[in-house]
Amino acid sequence: VVNQAPQKMLVQTWITSEDEAADGDVPFAVTEPLVQLAAGEHHRLRILYAGEGLPIDRESLFWLNVMEIPLMPEGPNSVQFAIRQRLKLFYRPPRLKGDLAEAVQQLVWRSDDGRTLTVSNPSAFHLSLMNLQTASYALSDYLLLKPYESKTLSAQGTLPKGATLHFTEINDIGLQSHHSAVVK
Repeated sequence: VVNQAPQKMLVQTWITSEDEAADGDVPFAVTEPLVQLAAGEHHRLRILYAGEGLPIDRESLFWLNVMEIPLMPEGPNSVQFAIRQRLKLFYRPPRLKGDLAEAVQQLVWRSDDGRTLTVSNPSAFHLSLMNLQTASYALSDYLLLKPYESKTLSAQGTLPKGATLHFTEINDIGLQSHHSAVVK
């Protein structure tokens, strides 16, 4: 975390479960969950895993919350904002087979009625997809597929078998990869 502001501030960090329940059981802890940073100062977040309680056959998703809390203003008539950033935090078990690049290739796209599109993720990885579209129209701006999950989307027009879909995958380090797939 880097304080790019000209004054000091507080930074609070915590981890929540996938459903964002702050009081849920989360097997992670952030060391120094509340720190004060001077202008231009850096702070490294350290996340500790308890070592148990998560599935070993698939990734698990959590949220890393980082909130910037400004100090009290000196002037009487001022407005303050506390800004919270939420970052996806994936726990990938050490012996998990396969990788993210293989997982996106394993996606199954099908349309049984021509009006809906079902995408199935048969892998143990979370897949973040965006800008899902055909040559004629957009289907979804963003889609997060959990391990072994299927989602059905409504088509805005006819979606024939054999139609080509285009989408962008967001990989582990935030880079975007463009892909195409054929509807079965």
